[in-house]
Amino acid sequence: MIAPTNTDNYTHEPKYALIASIFAVGTVTALIVLKIIAYWLSGSTAVLSTLADSIVDIAVSIMMLLAVRYSLKPADEQHRHGHGKIEGIAALFQGAFMAAAGLFILFEALHKFMNPEEVQSHALAIIVAVTAIGMTLVLVSVQKYCLQKAPSLAIEADYAHYKSDIFLNLAVIIVLFADYKGAPIWFDPLIAIGIAIYFFIIAGRISLQSLDMLMDKEVSFEHRRRIEAIVNAHEEALGIHDLRTRRSGMTLHISFDVEMNPDMTLCQSHGVVRELEQEIVTLFPNAEVLIHVDPHGDTADTRHKVAGVHH
Repeated sequence: MIAPTNTDNYTHEPKYALIASIFAVGTVTALIVLKIIAYWLSGSTAVLSTLADSIVDIAVSIMMLLAVRYSLKPADEQHRHGHGKIEGIAALFQGAFMAAAGLFILFEALHKFMNPEEVQSHALAIIVAVTAIGMTLVLVSVQKYCLQKAPSLAIEADYAHYKSDIFLNLAVIIVLFADYKGAPIWFDPLIAIGIAIYFFIIAGRISLQSLDMLMDKEVSFEHRRRIEAIVNAHEEALGIHDLRTRRSGMTLHISFDVEMNPDMTLCQSHGVVRELEQEIVTLFPNAEVLIHVDPHGDTADTRHKVAGVHH
């Protein structure tokens, strides 16, 4: 989830990112207590894997809460583009934490292969897993709603992670039920290894997502097409080039050159630019837009020093 795909019902209210962060911390705290009890009573490595996941969750969710708060600080003299990139850094750490948790689960599963232990208290552990699924469903619903209000990378990463937790807890239920029915003793650590691999996959995706922000990757082709469509639909705009986009926290930065009739006055061209800005911000409420005006047919300038694509 890199950017909202449905901009028709999309608003920009950053406070919802804080709400989602606080709700995540509270939910995961309760889940940790439940999973500690379940592992203490059952001894299942599958339960342990979800407990390790929740321990990572609480650390990361607190870090994300702090990152969201910092990213919302107004721009200052030293950070005139704001502080949004802190979300990309925090998400990168989240990916590292998840990879570390995956390694822990993998080593613990291999240990259980070498030293198998019988799972105890199947019923209680299943009840805890079902409860965890219910609580996580509520959490991801809150996060999904908040993402429609505030496109925070920190919340996006948490949302993807907690959605995966639902499937992890389902795997735990399967393990416990299978063990109760007499499945081989190696079945539990085998599932834990699968969960560890899944952790590595999610960690990689989150890390790539954060690097995309830190490296100023362009938004999707669809979003660029919509911006170009707005400009091309204006009767006074005779062309668009050098469209550049990037994300910084919850802010979408958009810049481009627009060609206009050379005979237009400065006030007239400025009025067109203001109209284009307003239309773009209506479509992308979290956008900061910078537009440069060129005479039609004269697109040469000295502003673009970086070699590469300029269209």
